[in-house]
Amino acid sequence: MLASGRSLYSYAFISLLACGACGGSREHALQVPQPVSNVQAVVSVTTDRQTYTTGDVIELTLELQNNSDQPLVLDFSSGQRYDFAILRTPADTVWYWSEERMFMQMLGQETVQPNQVLVYREQVSPQLPAGTFTIVGRIVAQDQTLMASAVIVVQ
Repeated sequence: MLASGRSLYSYAFISLLACGACGGSREHALQVPQPVSNVQAVVSVTTDRQTYTTGDVIELTLELQNNSDQPLVLDFSSGQRYDFAILRTPADTVWYWSEERMFMQMLGQETVQPNQVLVYREQVSPQLPAGTFTIVGRIVAQDQTLMASAVIVVQ
């Protein structure tokens, strides 16, 4: 027992609640997606349209489908489960969904059952200039490359 009759567990829990993982940083470049190496998982990213004007709301959808006959177990190092990024070029990431966000520092796990689809959706309004952009969606599970991309045009 610690001071005031509180257990070490209580202090550890309060400490974990006070901690957070800062969202993505532009200092690390997001790699252009490669095909998913795990043949049982199919990852896709879609948007509500392909063409936008500056200031439009973009609806992003990231889906992970388990096409195997076994559960797919995903391990996470924080409360963050996914991320979206918008790239002008592979070396120029102009926007991250996770930027400026905090995530609980705790280990977590999601299990995607056979033939189940895990879906994450966001509506975002990044201020994008005219041009062609790649939307990258990524499940941030440890030891797995689960990402996909789609292309949009801003006029």
